[in-house]
Amino acid sequence: MGLHSVTLEVPENIYASAQRTAKAVRRSLEEVLVTALKTSLPPLEDLPVELSTELTALEHLDNSRLLALAQSTLPHTQQRKLSRLLRKNQAGKLNEREQLVLEALAAESERLMLRKARAYALLKWRGSALPV
Repeated sequence: MGLHSVTLEVPENIYASAQRTAKAVRRSLEEVLVTALKTSLPPLEDLPVELSTELTALEHLDNSRLLALAQSTLPHTQQRKLSRLLRKNQAGKLNEREQLVLEALAAESERLMLRKARAYALLKWRGSALPV
């Protein structure tokens, strides 16, 4: 991975906060700022290609569609089934077919959470007010 130099102007309050953090964690200002960027813009390149492509495509959605995605949930029937299978799994009573269904539902739930998180991050970066 190559490195790139960037010169930017930041508001005084952000600079002061970053300086305090750097001093507190005994790191350079540059390290603190790079960590802040990594945290707020997690790289998609480390994800499986299909998921990376799906999350990258969200960048092309308008804010109303991003908000709808960010506020979406698993369909109620899938939520109930997932909860039931999780309880059954805790009790050690899942058969092989139920285990496969649980894995698929859990994967879909995780995928939805990643899409939602990316949608919220994009909305925030676009300056949209996020619901509380």
